[in-house]
Amino acid sequence: MPLNMEFQPDSTPSPRRPVLRVLRYCFALFTLEVGLFLLIFPWTDKWMFNYLQDFNPLLQELWTTSYFRGALSGLGIVNIYLAVSEFLRALRFS
Repeated sequence: MPLNMEFQPDSTPSPRRPVLRVLRYCFALFTLEVGLFLLIFPWTDKWMFNYLQDFNPLLQELWTTSYFRGALSGLGIVNIYLAVSEFLRALRFS
């Protein structure tokens, strides 16, 4: 065994790399689904039928305001932005 032998990294891909790629795609898909739900669902008719609304009358007033629905839709837009950026990041690193 020669003494000046330099260490060369193995060119084979790490077994963790495909798993991390799949996890990034799953995270992007999950955040996209949550974002679409938060963007659309507060403005549907089914929004008014829930347990929290019947539990506390103060929550009922908050639940029906357009400001609260708009805030939830804004969180949905943030989630969609995160999903798109994470998907593009996963494509860049693959």
